[in-house]
Amino acid sequence: MNTVKEIVQERYGASARQVAAGNASCCGGGNCGEDAGPITSGLYDEAQKSGLPEKAVLASLGCGNPTALAELQPGETVLDLGSGGGIDVLLSAKRVGPTGKAIGLDMTDDMLALARENQQKSGIPNVEFLKGDIENIPLPDNSVDVIISNCVINLSADKDQVLREAFRVLKPGGRFAVSDVVVRGQVPEDIRQNMLLWVGCIAGALEDEQYRAKLAAAGFTGIAIEPSRVYSIEDARSFLTGQGVDVDAMAAAVEGKFMSAFIRAAKPAAAKPRPTIQVFDPALCCSTGVCGVDVDQALVNFSADVAWAQQNGVSIERFNLAQQPMAFAENPTVKGFLERSGEPALPLVLLRGEVALAGRYPTRAELTRWAGLLPIAPETQPAGACCSGTTCC
Repeated sequence: MNTVKEIVQERYGASARQVAAGNASCCGGGNCGEDAGPITSGLYDEAQKSGLPEKAVLASLGCGNPTALAELQPGETVLDLGSGGGIDVLLSAKRVGPTGKAIGLDMTDDMLALARENQQKSGIPNVEFLKGDIENIPLPDNSVDVIISNCVINLSADKDQVLREAFRVLKPGGRFAVSDVVVRGQVPEDIRQNMLLWVGCIAGALEDEQYRAKLAAAGFTGIAIEPSRVYSIEDARSFLTGQGVDVDAMAAAVEGKFMSAFIRAAKPAAAKPRPTIQVFDPALCCSTGVCGVDVDQALVNFSADVAWAQQNGVSIERFNLAQQPMAFAENPTVKGFLERSGEPALPLVLLRGEVALAGRYPTRAELTRWAGLLPIAPETQPAGACCSGTTCC
């Protein structure tokens, strides 16, 4: 028995040969005519098709338009998984411009030959077509900005591996923006198989919640599934009747369950190192100045804010003029500032070695902004000193 990969390869190879001979293709050579209309028709407007080779348009086997979804920007590198005749790669190359690049990945020799012919005819230079499997992408880690795909992932027998590979090759902060066939909710298996033979040529579409779970397991965040076309039983009536299926008997279980969808997700961006905040205090009786019975409330508040920020991973260094005078003298920024403004300019706050604040202590909101922390509701500030008695802490 042929594997899923072999079946897909044969059907899409047949489609490529059909287009090369000058005939329109649909659904991997499987189902054509009016029944294919709700799936593949009207995906690209005339402006997008203008200037593209006719064979690139004829070879479009998708169920969506991921190039419209991905919000491609000039200079980006975009990868199309299962690029077929190359229409989405060529459209993407136009969007990312001469400083960007569009890469198509396909496992079928006939499709790759057709795609390269379409690239040559289009005259679009910033394009590359690679042979390979979407389960084993022949690109290095962290090498592309955007991954698109047009109803191909549903054909893979190992979708978890496809998503892991997509995550691997995306740069931190990179975007996953694909069109795919999705099942909404649970459907009896026999009905599911009949419908997916029509919608996707080969049954394999995931339920929407399964898709979310697999994306999350691969490491993606910001996952969203947006229906683009919801298929009705009437869309498939002619095809299913031809397969000997009692269409009316299955109608209630089908309505609203099968759809093409835009699927978005992102690879988390690399965490930016938080800057060290340096605070140069005036002469204090102890390291924080929060001591004794007569304490400056501003110091109390600031000490609480420092403790909160440090608990959230912020590096804050404090230097007391009375106890660490050399720290002031050996820092050229601090020394120069004090020579110009004098000791009344203290406290002095440095961010990345530059003066950020002088003459007062920063608020918690300022510490939050400088450190790149998300806003957090302020905690209740302590009303008293940090220790009891009359001696310094």
